[in-house]
Amino acid sequence: MKKLALILALAQAAVFAQTGLLGGKTGLHQQDANTIGFFHFRVGTGGTIATDNWGYTRGALFTDRFGRTQHLDVWDARMEKGRIDGALAGNFNFTFGLRDDLDISVSLPIYYDHAKDYSGEAIRAHMGEGGLGDLQFYAKYRTPHLFGPDYMTTAAVVDLTLPTGWKGVGMRPRHAWFLDNEGGPTYAYTANSVMLGLTGVVAVDYTKKGVPLTWNSSLGLMIGFGDASNTLVYSTGVNWLVNDYFQPFLEFSGEMRFGNDAYPFSPITDPMVLTPGINVKIPFFNIDFAAGIDIGIGNLVDGYERKDAMDNCKDFQIKYKGENGYRASYCYVSQPLIAGIAKLTWTFGFDGDDDNDGVKNRKDKCPDTFPPIVVDEDGCGIDTDEDKVFDGLDKCPDTPKGVPVDSVGCPFDTDEDGVYDYKDMCPDTPKGVPVDSVGCPFDTDEDGVLDYKDQCPNTPKGVKVDSVGCPLDTDKDGVFDGPDKCPNTPEGVAVDADGCPLDTDKDGVPDYRDKCPNTLPGIKVNKRGCPLRRKEDLDYLKKGIQFEFDSAKLLKSSYPTLDDIIALLEKIPEVKLEVQGHTDIVGTEDYNQKLSEDRAHSVTDYFQSKGIPGERLRAIGFGTRVPIADNVTDEGRAKNRRVELIPFGYYTEGDSTVAAPSDSLLNDSTAVPPPTKSEVKPESKPEVKVKLKVDPTKKVRSASKAGSRRKKEIEAKAAKAVEELKAEVKTKAEEIKAKAAPPAEAPKPAAEAAPAKTSAPAPAAPAANP
Repeated sequence: MKKLALILALAQAAVFAQTGLLGGKTGLHQQDANTIGFFHFRVGTGGTIATDNWGYTRGALFTDRFGRTQHLDVWDARMEKGRIDGALAGNFNFTFGLRDDLDISVSLPIYYDHAKDYSGEAIRAHMGEGGLGDLQFYAKYRTPHLFGPDYMTTAAVVDLTLPTGWKGVGMRPRHAWFLDNEGGPTYAYTANSVMLGLTGVVAVDYTKKGVPLTWNSSLGLMIGFGDASNTLVYSTGVNWLVNDYFQPFLEFSGEMRFGNDAYPFSPITDPMVLTPGINVKIPFFNIDFAAGIDIGIGNLVDGYERKDAMDNCKDFQIKYKGENGYRASYCYVSQPLIAGIAKLTWTFGFDGDDDNDGVKNRKDKCPDTFPPIVVDEDGCGIDTDEDKVFDGLDKCPDTPKGVPVDSVGCPFDTDEDGVYDYKDMCPDTPKGVPVDSVGCPFDTDEDGVLDYKDQCPNTPKGVKVDSVGCPLDTDKDGVFDGPDKCPNTPEGVAVDADGCPLDTDKDGVPDYRDKCPNTLPGIKVNKRGCPLRRKEDLDYLKKGIQFEFDSAKLLKSSYPTLDDIIALLEKIPEVKLEVQGHTDIVGTEDYNQKLSEDRAHSVTDYFQSKGIPGERLRAIGFGTRVPIADNVTDEGRAKNRRVELIPFGYYTEGDSTVAAPSDSLLNDSTAVPPPTKSEVKPESKPEVKVKLKVDPTKKVRSASKAGSRRKKEIEAKAAKAVEELKAEVKTKAEEIKAKAAPPAEAPKPAAEAAPAKTSAPAPAAPAANP
């Protein structure tokens, strides 16, 4: 009974504390970065209690000096006899505020283990022991705010532990660093070595952001100067500030050895604890009481299965050797499965300012108004606009009285348009829409359609608009009815700024009806837009330009046609002419490209020889890249072997036009896939013309030297213009190829003038263009 009374008395004295000093006023194991303030004092006491015999040694077994394995008593089996076996740990600590940002502290742990074996005999002289632990000194420095948000505080802690603890046997080492690094004797209550601790602490106070939570986290290192184990110490905890008096919390903490030569590295075997609890504050007396339950994570793994728990016991044998020669050994266990834990602290001081609001504690009627809250002479927060958000925290300090506000004191803006609800005349404006001073969307052109819906925001005042704010366009030519000078243009016809169909060659016939869109200026045309005289029709004349087979040499039959073209150029000196060479796909791409260039140059060379200045001429070869018919039939290939005559520099200086094939290709069931090299893809509209900006040159041959760069520009733009058509042609061609093999190569005519002749292969290619 005397022993029972001693246990209960010690429990009452020591249970009200934490196992370490550094937790301060918050929680149990977590460390707080805040200091107590200059010339303030804090006195604390507390500890843990456990009655779990498996928390003394693993499997509740130990071996005495005679090699006998003994069983610790199962506490609940003996309750009817009024005996309680348990393990206690407590401490007394004292802290002094040397400066506002520096605390120094001292802590003295007290331990007691009480146990009996299965026979009910006391084994106090052996495994049941008690005594003082190692004396600990701390210094905590709250570091200046150098990084992170303004609601985050950091601190550095230095810990010096002296080996003053009693060297009795005990029932488990109270810290992981107590384990002897060399496998020698390990004591339950002392590291038997000087220890130096270095810890970093971070505290985040979310209450400054309107959230009733605080979070503390720390990471430290305990370094032994003897045979003690170097150990990593960690903790983290979240606290819910329900009100000024009750603050539930949840902590996770532990110790983890590293670099130990005698025992394996095992974080789950070392202390690892989950601690739910509650902190109770008595602000008037500055008293803090916290209580919780330590749950040993490592013990949860094996539970109470002795076989599982003892599997790796040989790796964690704790050896004890007392001064009186007594020896014992048992398997290392770092913490009980369940332990009760509590602490009690009292903070007091002289002329302090606990909440750092500039009002001393003895005058402060609101001791928890922390910066940046602005306070009055009594230390209470000022709320100028009476919106229940203190000045300093209030980001909208001039809110009109009675207006509802959010957590930072600003009026609500439901539609997020920048105009507060109490002023917003259009409170349901879609997000992101610009609004005026009363929160309504703009209607700049005053057409009755708000700007964010208005697709034509600059409509002239008074003009009728449709549902999207655009003026009506009856003929759908892109020019609104008001300025449209040709309001009945057929749908789909390209028009100019006045809404009238384009007439590129200015011959009086709109492009959409013009069968000869390249008519030279001043030439009389018929109703289809073609010259009345054939000798003035470039589209007719170009058909007479013919070459020898597989050659760029002009046939003599071409000269009369060329002379007619020269006469036309002399008649209209302001016109410049571009000669384009084209081939079919027979032969290699490189060969056809060169052949087309050479043929174009042969024509311009002839023109120059007859007196046409070189600056009026331009020669370009396109090879196989711009077909105007299929390349399967003789007839289609014959059409693709051609010369195009394109006037430039009269209507638009420097412009060049590449004629694209017609829609007939899309419906040609004999079409084959285009060549594997890069092609100019035909457009899906008939006779599409792609405008390409090109600088004219003074001589045809100089144009040829610069032709590579210019040709690439033309090809790239032409490819873009005809991309969709080529894709459809390719798709149809692949369908045809899947049904049957491609037709045999058609014979080549000897010349354009005689396409029926069989072509002979050119030296530089497998097939050639006549």
